[in-house]
Amino acid sequence: MKVKLMCMTFCSLLAHNNASASSLDNVSVAIEELQPQQLSSVLVARDNELVYESYYNGTLASDLHDVRSLSKSLTGLMFGKAISDGYFESEFVRVLPIFDNATVLNPSKYKDEMTFFDLLTMTNPLECDDMNNLSAGHEERMYLTRDWVSFFLSLPARANPPWEVPMSEQPYGRDFSYCTAGISATAAAIEAVSEERFSTYTNTALFRPLGITEIEWLHNEEGITQGGGGLRIKPRDLIKIGELVLNNGAWSGNQIINSDWIEKSLQSYSVSMPEMNATYGITWWHFPFEVDGRVIETHAAAGNGGNYLFVIPELNTTVVVTATAYNTRYMHQQTHAILSSAILPALLD
Repeated sequence: MKVKLMCMTFCSLLAHNNASASSLDNVSVAIEELQPQQLSSVLVARDNELVYESYYNGTLASDLHDVRSLSKSLTGLMFGKAISDGYFESEFVRVLPIFDNATVLNPSKYKDEMTFFDLLTMTNPLECDDMNNLSAGHEERMYLTRDWVSFFLSLPARANPPWEVPMSEQPYGRDFSYCTAGISATAAAIEAVSEERFSTYTNTALFRPLGITEIEWLHNEEGITQGGGGLRIKPRDLIKIGELVLNNGAWSGNQIINSDWIEKSLQSYSVSMPEMNATYGITWWHFPFEVDGRVIETHAAAGNGGNYLFVIPELNTTVVVTATAYNTRYMHQQTHAILSSAILPALLD
């Protein structure tokens, strides 16, 4: 299906830069040549200026987008904010003591020692893997239960099959296992210690200082905010989050998120997708892209459907791609192709 370009403007995020905009004139053509499906928007900010903005398939700039698991990176940022606000001593606080009233089955020393760092880095010791449909902790099973926290905390300890490399011998000494339930429990923990909804706390401490006023969060039947994948947000507001991370947590002269937390979040703690040389930090992916023999390192918040926020420090650039290709085989490959084949070559030109 040929993509219909609904709008292309070079709107300023902080100011306007004609030189930067003109260098990206060919991006639209390059994107159309890829024949993307169910694409909603593509935005590029460079040197703190929005230099490219394009919408597709009837999408408007004012539309809120369901960015699914991209929300996890917001939860990661907010845990850092909760540390600086005094709600947690550090990311190494143990999880179980926060949830005194939760039902906890399958007790183990691994569960007793589990910290929020384990949850946020997708290296927790419980049998929870959204990439394995047989996993007891698969997120689709969690959604069928009322108490998501007890669902997660009652999972058994996980182990690799004996023919695989032991967890302790994995690169970085940690074994990646993508677990939405662990991030949902982290949002619930922030609610427990702050004594307010995670969505309310996030709106006050993060979104409002960035001038973001129109967002929506999903909540489960017990009222817990789905910090693992429940955010709807405008692309222009999403790119502000990228700019915040790119600028080490600062916005308009104010330090919104501690710079040390940003640095920790963008480090690598496990190999997440070895076939792509991808690693994982604290709720942020790390993807290297090779363009004309040059490797460009990117950090990404990513979600089902092909929704991505890329932060590219060496180019002082952030990129947002939103799409509705939920649960398709091509969703992530399509967004990666837009970045590597259309946007990065233009930025390097």
